[in-house]
Amino acid sequence: MTHLKPSYRAVLTNTLEASESLIRLWTENLPIHGDPEAKLRWFYQDAPAGKGEAFILHEPTSDQPVGCAGISTREVVFRGAVSRAALLADFAIDRQHRSALPALVLSRSVKQHIDATYNLSYGLPNNSAVAVFKRTGYHELGRMARFVRVLRHASFLERRFGGRRRSALAGTIVDRAMLVTSVARGLSTRARYALRWASDFDSRWDRLWERASPNYPILCRRSSAFLRWRFLRKPNERNAIAALIDRFTGIIAAYAIVRGERDQPAELVDLFGITPHEIDVLLDHLVPALYARGHTTVEFRYLGHPRMLEVLARHLFTLRTADRVVVVSPGAACAIDHAVLADASSWYMTDLDEDT
Repeated sequence: MTHLKPSYRAVLTNTLEASESLIRLWTENLPIHGDPEAKLRWFYQDAPAGKGEAFILHEPTSDQPVGCAGISTREVVFRGAVSRAALLADFAIDRQHRSALPALVLSRSVKQHIDATYNLSYGLPNNSAVAVFKRTGYHELGRMARFVRVLRHASFLERRFGGRRRSALAGTIVDRAMLVTSVARGLSTRARYALRWASDFDSRWDRLWERASPNYPILCRRSSAFLRWRFLRKPNERNAIAALIDRFTGIIAAYAIVRGERDQPAELVDLFGITPHEIDVLLDHLVPALYARGHTTVEFRYLGHPRMLEVLARHLFTLRTADRVVVVSPGAACAIDHAVLADASSWYMTDLDEDT
């Protein structure tokens, strides 16, 4: 008689019942910041688009948990139609089980479930997991690029030419010269627009979404409830909200979510507006404001339509890195043309789409 050799198996599990195993796997295999229990509640239980899901990978002999993979539900919109999307998250396998077979068993089980229950899925796997996702059937959409605008040049000048005092003086001169264009452009639109800092997301953000979303390709729905959950409720993270207000109508024309403290980079973890033109105007007002707040650089990660690249170039952002691979796959009931889904220029993707 032939006996089948036991193999790895991946099981869809209740995230609360499996919390002990999930937290152990995260803390030992992923860069978790802050309280993992708070992350589990926030990411898997409280998301406005629906509760998250998780798979546990069990090893053959003892059936102990040795890996996990998470799914966060997102609403993705294209041409007015809403798709239920699975954002891949928290893919982790214990070190002694990091070989092709366990990773493939876990990834294939997750994808089989997603294909049957979601319209599409996407994610940003780490570099060591990209090959596994491709073998499972995912398409490499592209690489999330990081763009940087330098605000304070003294440290750069000192590293290149030496002399702290001279570099500090020269840096201040260069800083102000580089800000002239933004300040001048901001003045030209000040009669109509004002930059305001907000403490919460209200119905004005919902009206912005309704007005703006038809002007974009594929993107995650940015309702006030989702933005509040994503940027104000996330444990151990502080974000500021910068809004471009139309003085005549009171509407929000564009916004930026800013992360970072004084003497640190200002990370724009999301940028959105009625059209890229309003984002352009927002940056005219925002860049000088971030300099006044003491930030050293402004950083923005993006993958999508090249029109945004033109906006960034006008504001002196330069490409620094492009190392975060984005993968995507249609589900069985995907209404978006598969060629469109697989085209990076059909997307508008920022750090808002990260698996956090």
